[in-house]
Amino acid sequence: MVLPRWTYARTTADALHLGTTVRYYYRTGDSLATVVERTERYVTFVGEECNGRFTHDQIDRLIEDDRLEVVLDDETHASAEDVPELQPSD
Repeated sequence: MVLPRWTYARTTADALHLGTTVRYYYRTGDSLATVVERTERYVTFVGEECNGRFTHDQIDRLIEDDRLEVVLDDETHASAEDVPELQPSD
């Protein structure tokens, strides 16, 4: 009997949307942050101890290197003035 092999999908920059919580590992530690901007080229996140603005390719490399993780969290880790007001969708 042959058992099927599992294939795993890796997280990419496509998973980061406004309000997503991430954990960013940097040289001297790590910190939680919230995605506050996403354009066709950049993703920006802001936290109490770290800020970052990276291209989508850089985000993919950070994820591959285990330096950036998506956190399942409903708490905002950016100050109120750093988070743009979201507009309701139709």
